[in-house]
Amino acid sequence: MNNAGGGVGRLSTSSVEESVESACFAAQCGNPDLAAAVAVLCLTAVFLLLSGVVLDRLMDAREAVETERTRTRAERDAFDQFRQRVAKLDSTEPRPPDPTPGGGGVMALAGGSVADDTALTDARRAYRETVMSTAHYEEEYDETLGENVAEEFSETVASALANGETLTPQLHSALATGADRARSERDELLAALDREEATLEAATEALEPAASAAEGIRESDLDRSTYADLIADFERAEWHEREVESLLADRQTAVHERESERPYWYEYLYGSLPSPYPVLAAGTNTLAALAEAKDDLAGAASNR
Repeated sequence: MNNAGGGVGRLSTSSVEESVESACFAAQCGNPDLAAAVAVLCLTAVFLLLSGVVLDRLMDAREAVETERTRTRAERDAFDQFRQRVAKLDSTEPRPPDPTPGGGGVMALAGGSVADDTALTDARRAYRETVMSTAHYEEEYDETLGENVAEEFSETVASALANGETLTPQLHSALATGADRARSERDELLAALDREEATLEAATEALEPAASAAEGIRESDLDRSTYADLIADFERAEWHEREVESLLADRQTAVHERESERPYWYEYLYGSLPSPYPVLAAGTNTLAALAEAKDDLAGAASNR
C-alpha cells in the first residue's frame, strides 16, 4: 500500500517558524503589540498543524483501505477468471509412469506422459494472464508461478502445474477448487475492508468536529469573551472530549478483537503509515488538543 499524499499534516514546524520570522521582519516586530500578534499567529499556525495531522491521519488511512480494496477486488476477479478458463480445459488421464521408488502425491497430480500436453500449457498461461497480471502483482508479490501457486494453493499443486506433464483430472479439480477458495478469501477480505472503512467514517465524524472545536477555542480572543461564553465553550469541549474517549475505548476493544482473530491485521493494512493504529493516534492527538483548549478557557475564566 502506498503512503497517502501530503497536506498540512506533512509540514514541519520549522516552515511555520520561518514564515513567522519573515512576517516579523516585514512588520518590524520592535513594536510590542505587533510582536504579540505575531506570537499568537505562530501558536495558531502550530496548532493548525497539529489539527491537520489529526485529519490527515484519517484521510491517509482511508486511502490505504481503498488501495487495498482495489487490489483485493482485482485479485478476486483474477482468480474467478482463472477458474473459468481452467473449467474450459480438458483433463487427460496420465500414462502409467515407469516404476520408480515412492509414487503418489505430485505424480498423481502431474501425470507421467512424456511431453507437456496443450491443456497444461494453457493452464499455466491462464494463471500468468490472470492472477499474475494484476496491476500490483510485481510490486506486492514479485513471485514466480510456482512460488505464487504454492502460497495460494499448495506445494503439491504448484509442483504439478509448474513442472508436470499432463493436466490430470486430479490437478484440474485442485486448480478449480483452489481458485474458488482464493476468490472466496478475497470476498471475505473485501467485507472486512468495508467494515474498516465504515469505522474510519465514524471516526472522522467524531474527530473532525472535535478538532475544529478545539481549534476554534485556540484561535479566539478569550480576553474578549464573557464568563458565560467561556463556560459554554468549556462545556462544549468537555462534550467532545467524552465523545472522543468513547470512540477510543470502542476502537481499542475492536483492535484487540480483530488482532486475536487475525494477528498483524493493522500492520498489514496500515504498514505504510506512520502508525498502524491511525484512529487511536488521531484520537489521542484530538484529546490533547481539547485538553489544551480547556486549559486556555480555565485560565481565561479564572481572570474574570
